[in-house]
Amino acid sequence: MNRIAVKVKFLDTSALIKLFLDEQGSDRLKDYYNNHVSFCCTEMTFYEAMNVLKSRLFKSNKKNQYFESIKKLKIMGWGVTKRGKLEIEKIHITEHSIFKEVYYIAMKYDIDLADAIQLYAISNGRYWRLTGESKTVLITADEGLERAAQDNNIRVWNCRKDNKPDWLDD
Repeated sequence: MNRIAVKVKFLDTSALIKLFLDEQGSDRLKDYYNNHVSFCCTEMTFYEAMNVLKSRLFKSNKKNQYFESIKKLKIMGWGVTKRGKLEIEKIHITEHSIFKEVYYIAMKYDIDLADAIQLYAISNGRYWRLTGESKTVLITADEGLERAAQDNNIRVWNCRKDNKPDWLDD
């Protein structure tokens, strides 16, 4: 009997916006996203992606593209019945112990809090117990976050610079 490992794939903001903007690595990520399941991001990443779309589209007079992208992002994350293709994990950053750990990660790796929350979620969130071929993956286009993930033994794909690794297949 063949086993199939289903991996949860966390998207950081730099990857998530590639699904809406044409940037280096967008085609690779769009192709992968459209043909796979089990994607996740933190709530902060979801809102940060909205803000990036605002700064790149709304403020540059591409308002129609902005509103269409926000609508698609909403459907991806919340879905029609609150179960879209992109699961949104809440990390309670307002809890002192969680903030302290996320802050430490950010300082240690010289990354921003939103990126540190992604690492925290993968290591301590809903899917931290997954192991082996089902171990959670981070998809990013941020080299600093990529290095921090690797340093924390998190499998990572930098969609901006690398083709999809074979181990990423479901």
